[in-house]
Amino acid sequence: MNKRNDRKKTILDRKGLVEKMLEETAKTIDSIKYDIEKSVIDYTFLPGKDIIETDESIIVRVDLPGIKKEDIDLKLTETNLKITANFDITQEIEQGNYITFHDRKSGVMRRSVRFPKKVIPQEAEATFENGILTVEVPKVEKTESFTLEIK
Repeated sequence: MNKRNDRKKTILDRKGLVEKMLEETAKTIDSIKYDIEKSVIDYTFLPGKDIIETDESIIVRVDLPGIKKEDIDLKLTETNLKITANFDITQEIEQGNYITFHDRKSGVMRRSVRFPKKVIPQEAEATFENGILTVEVPKVEKTESFTLEIK
């Protein structure tokens, strides 16, 4: 009778191990899927960005040509900035009296920026001028800089 109970226990242990392995595999696949989807979004419309760190704040500038201010949504945490923008850009080129070209792009642009240092999201300021979004966020730990004379 002991051998039978031992066998059941061993089978249950193996079953638990297999279930755990399958769960970890599913998590890995979900992670890879997210990375691929993010890459596809980033490569389809990837606006240029600059991240500038000063002693007191972090400034993020993102090029969003042709996008309207009211179509931009910003979400901030102390570690990152998420930008979502709906765009519907139509470009018309006329040559002479007869030839007209239309180029139309529409969709949703998503961009995530990781801050190099922790920030205070509640004190952030954002402006949008001439197709450039500027977000300035004060750092949690501000650093003082000193000028050092070379001897």
